[in-house]
Amino acid sequence: MEDSNVGKKLKDLRQYYEVSQRELAENICSQRAVSKIERGEMQPTADILHQMAIKLGVKISYFFEDHEAPRFNYIQETKDKIDKLVRIYELEEAMKIIRQELKNPLFRKPVHLKFLLWKRAACHSKLTFEKEESLELLKLAMDVDTGSLSITEEDIGIYINIGTVYMDMNEYEDAIYYFNKALALYTKLPVAQWDTSKTKIYMNLCIVYSKAMQFEKSLEIANEGLTYIYEIESVYLLGELYYQKGVALFYMGEYANALRCMEKAMFILQDKGQKMFYDFIEENYLRFQRATFAQRSKFKPKNIDSTTATV
Repeated sequence: MEDSNVGKKLKDLRQYYEVSQRELAENICSQRAVSKIERGEMQPTADILHQMAIKLGVKISYFFEDHEAPRFNYIQETKDKIDKLVRIYELEEAMKIIRQELKNPLFRKPVHLKFLLWKRAACHSKLTFEKEESLELLKLAMDVDTGSLSITEEDIGIYINIGTVYMDMNEYEDAIYYFNKALALYTKLPVAQWDTSKTKIYMNLCIVYSKAMQFEKSLEIANEGLTYIYEIESVYLLGELYYQKGVALFYMGEYANALRCMEKAMFILQDKGQKMFYDFIEENYLRFQRATFAQRSKFKPKNIDSTTATV
């Protein structure tokens, strides 16, 4: 590989980790030498390049392999891909990418490492029955210090997933605690974020309150969530929240309103092309409908899978 390419890789990696030329040169060579290497005006010795590689946390082969230099858009694209795979339940594929990127020096920066550990824990929770281990993995992700002085979206996401694991374990009080903690943290974000986190929290709170037979509280949260969704002009989890509102209304004896909410949920999901959730809700809707006609309200429909809101 040409010296200029080695120098470019060195410069890109140094800047990515926010290391100055002086810091990189310390106990290795002069700052001037680093500058010349980066400009392709000087060929580094094997010993110098080896020491620089150690300081930057990569193998010396990194500078000679045929791959692209660090790019933020590569990192963001990878994160977006993982998020999408998890959202559509391609968890095995998401886990495969996560394992690969955990070995990638570009993801060694704490803020990116925290993201990978968080998503690994979320996938592990859904792919296995090892809930206690999932909690340990989530807490491991939470302990990664990114150096941020404020709450991050990753912190909120981890709290949501911890709540989900507790909900899967039928430990509803703990689940409610973590979902409410996530909601409180959301208000402390330095800048208002019109993202999916708050909607996920509302969705999970609806589910867990219904599981805990607190239907009035579930209805209250559903209405808050729907108001928020319309406020930000989104459709994310809109159908699912209408379904959860319908469940709460049904068990409160408001059968007609409950069925109308479920019909609205099916219309939204069909319009969005979400066949899996449409089929699921349609099946439950028919059961609720039959129960209404028979005036029997004590049957238990299958709860909507909380992963629609948590991963």
